[in-house]
Amino acid sequence: MAVDLMVDRAAVPPALVHGNPAADAWYAVPDDAGVMVFTKAGYLSLLEIYSASSEPITSWPEPRFQER
Repeated sequence: MAVDLMVDRAAVPPALVHGNPAADAWYAVPDDAGVMVFTKAGYLSLLEIYSASSEPITSWPEPRFQER
């Protein structure tokens, strides 16, 4: 499941360009799930949640289960 992000480029300057994903984390519940954030030209562009299990992700996990 992914969400396209739009940043008001007139409101903020771009960040230094990083590799993608710019940040990632995984979840203890559900098992084998994680979240990644991507950038494009120095701006946030995509938030993606994924699962390595056979069960698809149908809702965002609770932040309290996030691990780094």
